Amino acid sequence: MKIKKILTMTVIAAAFGLSTFSAGAQDIKERTARFGHGMADDHPAGLAAKQFAQELNKATDGKMKISVIANQALGPDPQMLGALQGGIQEFYTGSALAMLGQVKELGFQDVPFLFQSEAEAHAVFDGPVGDYLNAKLSAVGIHVLGWWENGFRHITNSRRAVNTLEDLKGLKLRTQPNPLTLDAFKALGANASPLAWSELFVALETKAFDGQENPVVLMYTQRFYEVQNHMTLSGHVYSPLIFAVSKKFWDSLSPQEQALMNTAAKNATQFQRQHTAAEVDVALQKMKEHGVAVTQFSEADLQKIRDLVPPAIEPHLAKIGPEFMNLVYTEIDATRAAK
Repeated sequence: MKIKKILTMTVIAAAFGLSTFSAGAQDIKERTARFGHGMADDHPAGLAAKQFAQELNKATDGKMKISVIANQALGPDPQMLGALQGGIQEFYTGSALAMLGQVKELGFQDVPFLFQSEAEAHAVFDGPVGDYLNAKLSAVGIHVLGWWENGFRHITNSRRAVNTLEDLKGLKLRTQPNPLTLDAFKALGANASPLAWSELFVALETKAFDGQENPVVLMYTQRFYEVQNHMTLSGHVYSPLIFAVSKKFWDSLSPQEQALMNTAAKNATQFQRQHTAAEVDVALQKMKEHGVAVTQFSEADLQKIRDLVPPAIEPHLAKIGPEFMNLVYTEIDATRAAK
């Protein structure tokens, strides 16, 4: 009789879609976490971070509480990434280039004119190339939840309009801390140097640097129009943002918590990419309204750039690894063929 009663309850539970081995809530613990990034609150990445936190909080019935902390309040990118590895900080989005010393393949993202569109880049980062990078990062304590959109990088400065390759010569430009990027700009005649993101605005304001290169939305949300009055739409590099969680924190989660996090991360990634795409034209128009003069290289000058850069970055491609670079080129070719 007792067996019959248990079977009956099992059937009823199944009919209502309930688990017979444990209630879902039992697999979700009270947790607090910090999500740090270096962008402004209203940058698409900042908004997506908030959406992710809110969705996960709702999915866990309020048990997962994530504080989103913007503008490098938790420290510069290298510090936050180190905190992720140590399990001191739980979530992060921003540049992954501080991990270049541990994951050399990350350097490929700064190869000039590698991607023709954002959609092409998304396909590559969401495919085998992304899987390869994710595995490498996992091995050093960072679990990737997605690759977010930062857009194509363009050049600004406060000295003169850069309409031709010749105009670049002698400009002191802040670039990403990637030796490949530095050598590419030096090959074009610019005086390129890395600088911490948190110090950049003041360096531009005081004219310690003439200019910099970044995506338009990031430049607008950081109010660079206050210290830069010339922009060249060079689109020289596609710039992704890593969206990651500390592997120590990830490994402490139950399978159910991980599943809920993956769902919220997928939704946040879709939102972030779509929102960034919608904001690019708006941000560019706003920059113009704030007095920034916008120009473009001619096709002849772009071709000169494409001719000058490859010899300068060849040693860096060799360090990244021919096998990995072949994988990148293969995936790009496959994406273009599928159009």
